[in-house]
Amino acid sequence: MVGNNKRLTSKARKILRARSHLLSPVVWIGKEGVDKVINEVKRQIKDKGLIKVKIRRVALEKDTREDIARKLALETDAEIVSLVGNVITLFRPREGWKKYTSKKSKKSKYIKEFENLKFAKKFKGS
Repeated sequence: MVGNNKRLTSKARKILRARSHLLSPVVWIGKEGVDKVINEVKRQIKDKGLIKVKIRRVALEKDTREDIARKLALETDAEIVSLVGNVITLFRPREGWKKYTSKKSKKSKYIKEFENLKFAKKFKGS
């Protein structure tokens, strides 16, 4: 995996990948590059927690998709969940990373936290 994927466990990343399948991209990176969309990505990820970013072909002339994903993750303090084709899925918990980085936490706590996320309501049948 690309980037700074050191905070989430593989099981947590798997759950997030499954949740992101129904999401559509909310930010597109074009010829202006990553620098022009950083603020919008920060705003969207603060509101939603889990977002998809689409990279257009024009943006790939300057940087590779891995470099773009890495730069977005570093600038927004987010985690790269997946990088499939030209779509990046980013995650940053709205309540902060402290719950996800404590050494005493168990894997079951991660699952409970993800079930309590705002977008999880869609998948519980309500």
